[in-house]
Amino acid sequence: MNLSKEYIDIYNQYLKFINDTKKEIKLIRTIQKITLKRKEKATEEEVLALENEYATREEESSKHKKIINKIYNFSNGDVYIGKIIDHKMNGKGVYTFIEGIEYIGEFKDNMKDGKGICTFNNGNIYTGAFKCDKMDGIGQMIYSRGNEYIGNWENGKRNGLGIYKWNDGCMYIGEFKNNKMEGNASCYDSNSRLIYEGQWKNNLAHGNGIYIWEEGKKYEGEFLHGKRHGQGTFYLNHELVYEGTWKFDKPSIFNRTLDEIFSSIR
Repeated sequence: MNLSKEYIDIYNQYLKFINDTKKEIKLIRTIQKITLKRKEKATEEEVLALENEYATREEESSKHKKIINKIYNFSNGDVYIGKIIDHKMNGKGVYTFIEGIEYIGEFKDNMKDGKGICTFNNGNIYTGAFKCDKMDGIGQMIYSRGNEYIGNWENGKRNGLGIYKWNDGCMYIGEFKNNKMEGNASCYDSNSRLIYEGQWKNNLAHGNGIYIWEEGKKYEGEFLHGKRHGQGTFYLNHELVYEGTWKFDKPSIFNRTLDEIFSSIR
């Protein structure tokens, strides 16, 4: 069974939001280049006022004056390029932290808020929505090892419906809770073939589900912490082979696996 059209449509919806965000980021990059070329540096007074969140005398006396983008070099080594409105970072800009993290996007009251891209010092790159300084809304994280997550975020964590793709092409499509695979989901191999469909908890198959090895070979039943455990049915060549109790991935009789039973009657 190949990747369903429903999931392809969901992925395309997410991707459209990400691509729209990237277009806006290009405009902000242009603003950054122009500001650097013009060397529009903020004064020490302006930097100090921003660090302590108060209005400068110039701001107070020229409230109707056009606000321009400036370069703010903070005392801790961080750099902000953008506008200051109501003596706070508001609007579109670029913030570079001294430890190597860079955020390009929208700000609201000194916080990342709106669409943006954040490059972390570990090589991870997040593109998408922010709220109150945290990843929140639709977003895509490209991890340094090549894995990718695209979907919903809440309070800085993967939460809600999302798609996680490993660098070998395997995919998990379903629900997340506090960064973990949890809820209903489907898992596909690198050839987009369905290999598991069912419930997850704490990053493992847990609850009711169907595991498919190949055409005609599958297990359908209960899982516990990633293993076939409880009531389940095994099919081979589309024929019923075993139906009953399972214990940690093996058929079980009288609460003992067949291996345990055979070893006891030697």
